[in-house]
Amino acid sequence: AAICASQRGLKTLLIEKDSLGGTCLNRGCIPTKSLVYDSKFFRAARSSNILKGSDKLVLDPLAMLERKRRIVKTLAGGVKSLLKSNGVEVIRGAGKLTAPGRITIEQTDGSSVIHSARNIIVATGSEPMVPPFIELSNHLVQTTDEALDDENIPGKIAVIGGGVIGVEMASIYLNLGCEVTIIELLPHILMTEDSEIRKAVHEGLKKSGATIHLKAAVQDVSVCEGAVDVIFHDHKGEVQKLRVDRVIVATGRRPVFSGIDCDKIGLEKEGPFIKVNARLETNLPGVHAIGDVVGGMMLAHKASAEAEAAVGNIAGGNKTVKADYIPRCIWGLSEIGAVGLTEEEAVKTGRGVRIGKFPFMANGAARAMGNTDGFVKIVGDSDTGEILGVHIVGEHATDLIGEAVTVMNMEGVVEDLYKAIKPHPTLSETIREAALDWNDLAIHSPQKAL
Repeated sequence: AAICASQRGLKTLLIEKDSLGGTCLNRGCIPTKSLVYDSKFFRAARSSNILKGSDKLVLDPLAMLERKRRIVKTLAGGVKSLLKSNGVEVIRGAGKLTAPGRITIEQTDGSSVIHSARNIIVATGSEPMVPPFIELSNHLVQTTDEALDDENIPGKIAVIGGGVIGVEMASIYLNLGCEVTIIELLPHILMTEDSEIRKAVHEGLKKSGATIHLKAAVQDVSVCEGAVDVIFHDHKGEVQKLRVDRVIVATGRRPVFSGIDCDKIGLEKEGPFIKVNARLETNLPGVHAIGDVVGGMMLAHKASAEAEAAVGNIAGGNKTVKADYIPRCIWGLSEIGAVGLTEEEAVKTGRGVRIGKFPFMANGAARAMGNTDGFVKIVGDSDTGEILGVHIVGEHATDLIGEAVTVMNMEGVVEDLYKAIKPHPTLSETIREAALDWNDLAIHSPQKAL
């Protein structure tokens, strides 16, 4: 937001009490992906049948963490340089919105300054949400913030929560050879994703050795003799006790309001979030809000899109963010890339729904990579051909979904996904084949029964 504002000729001040780059760069997207890829490489190397002695490979966790830290440091330095080159003034400290157009900043040296501005963008982000009955305990009971910097690899680990963060953390530790148990309160992991996608992920986790408890309610987490005891009610209501070496609490995130007394300044909220209109404006004049603090999908690219829109509106435009076209990406044992409605959501709209699918096992590139798990699923309006949703699970799904997002933003139809010639052999062919299947024109998969 700060860089966009400066590029539009606005005098810009950025206030940050922690590290530049926020959660995504320092404690979220980037460090997590570094560990995901390293852990996948380690698992692939150990299970390789073309490397002699691969089963005797030993992980160096310190080297893995050091690589992650170098990546974060490099990117953080890049952010700092970008801010400087764009003329953005940066003040290190905690900002407090005291009134529309007025901010008090408690600086790191203990002094405080007051700044006034015609327009203010609140982008205070979110933090891990921990149930009140769970007490964090050093290296034994952690949120993902602590887990991403832990140098010790546990033998047994319990992940409380089967959402995006929980699945990603469970996948990392499975790849590293840990015994993993996921405890989820809801009937399914990844509850908001398409049912076929979450089923594929569930089966993949179990196949890799994970134990998954659904409809399970954690009652107590306690440290005992250097281990952790987790007490929970299983899906039958029976009490279960699990002893592990570590617990990761992945029960969601909540918005950060440390610098805003909403009631005192009259800032309206909607549930736990700041209330904004389609232009990202709050009820206070000149005050905009973006990112996790306004709710919706807590994703870095969603926040970035909102930042560009909010700045555009401050500069005199009329910008909004198309929430329906925001992609969702998950980096588990198999990647997930999704955009738009699930099949279940599409059916509930009352529209005619048609499905096109194509399995990775029928794709030459996936065969060559040695990873044929997964498929592409296209949900389209059977009457108009409008793309209602695209869901991919499998190798490089998070990269592949970008094509669908682009076509949907251009208001394309399913046919547009197979018109273009795709290079062979590549995974991009899977999207074209799924679109062909939607039109009963599949070439490399069996024809649908009439």
